[in-house]
Amino acid sequence: MLNNKHEYFISMKAIKYLGLTFLLGACASPQPKDYYEIVGEVKNVEDSTIISLFRQEGRVGITIATDTIIDGKFYFKIKPDSLVKDKLTLGCFRSKGFPSMSTKLWASANDYIKVTGENKLIYTWKVKGGAPENATWQAYLNDSHELWDEYQRNSVSQDEIYTQARNLPKEERGELRIRYDSLENINNKLKEQISANEIQRMKKAEVDAIWMDKLNGLAVAAKYTENYPYKDEAIALYNRLTEEQKQDPLTQESYTMLFPPLHVEVGKEMADADLFDLQGNKHRLTELKGKYILIDFWSSGCGPCIMAIPEMGDLTSTYKDKLNIVSVSSDTKKVWEEASQIHKMTWNNWNDFKGQAGLYAQYDQGGIPNYTLISPEGIILEQWTGYSKGSLKKKIGKYIK
Repeated sequence: MLNNKHEYFISMKAIKYLGLTFLLGACASPQPKDYYEIVGEVKNVEDSTIISLFRQEGRVGITIATDTIIDGKFYFKIKPDSLVKDKLTLGCFRSKGFPSMSTKLWASANDYIKVTGENKLIYTWKVKGGAPENATWQAYLNDSHELWDEYQRNSVSQDEIYTQARNLPKEERGELRIRYDSLENINNKLKEQISANEIQRMKKAEVDAIWMDKLNGLAVAAKYTENYPYKDEAIALYNRLTEEQKQDPLTQESYTMLFPPLHVEVGKEMADADLFDLQGNKHRLTELKGKYILIDFWSSGCGPCIMAIPEMGDLTSTYKDKLNIVSVSSDTKKVWEEASQIHKMTWNNWNDFKGQAGLYAQYDQGGIPNYTLISPEGIILEQWTGYSKGSLKKKIGKYIK
């Protein structure tokens, strides 16, 4: 009886001990977080430098936080936009000595990411921790680290030359133009060397998000660089993809750059496609025939595109019986809808949800905003790129009296 009672007290003591141990263990275990942290430690950067964190939505970077670098340190604590991994960039675009480039990184809830740098060459700052994409991206950077650093230094010099030239009369800009073009030629050669390094890694690597991002970069270079030496290699890499991988929006953009569709020409019939308004209704350009048609390809991340909106509003009022304007967004559905709430358009505001792989590719002129004016019969009259105040009224005024 004594032994049984003794055993009973020992058992109860053990249960209490085990319960306490479990409780302490639960308290000591790290709890899942609904945010990620980005900790930065960089050298040779002035105090009070503003650094911004952008979330990438398609080709648009949306500012989600800013911090001030003090004693080389900055910090971000961010709740992810969704369950999907955030694709991010870090930039110091308004600070002297920084290139117009940014650090790329990926983050999900519960991630702790360390960013370090030795200078203002931000594109090659090191990123450790968090998503596996960070390590993969760093591997590509390491293959061409010195080349990228030289590229960034040249870019900073070009920005300085541009600032100098802007403050001089046109007739005094000649020498600066020569220096600028010389640096541009050097950077083009550097990009070719970097492409060669990336292709070597891609030939051995598995296809993932970084791989497809790099393929897109090669495709862009193949389209816009004269005598680009690696187009065949880029096509061979594309042909490695499965049918499912080829459906990825970024890969579809790569395809249209490697295999460009027929481009519209002045004097020829306009190209058409299925386009959707904000309510989800389907439209085609042909329904606008009977009046002149001005197509405006735009993105919410394009400053001149946004600057042109008031003038297009004026044109809509002035020529309401003779002109149909249609703004075609290359943004993702989410970004387009949010931008349309901010920038009200009283004319047709449509999207084919194919980014630069859809109708944009047939009208592409190498940048945005780009415009195409079409006759009431559907014939291309004129195409141009860029915007300055009054330029649209001047163009339209040549055709519509």
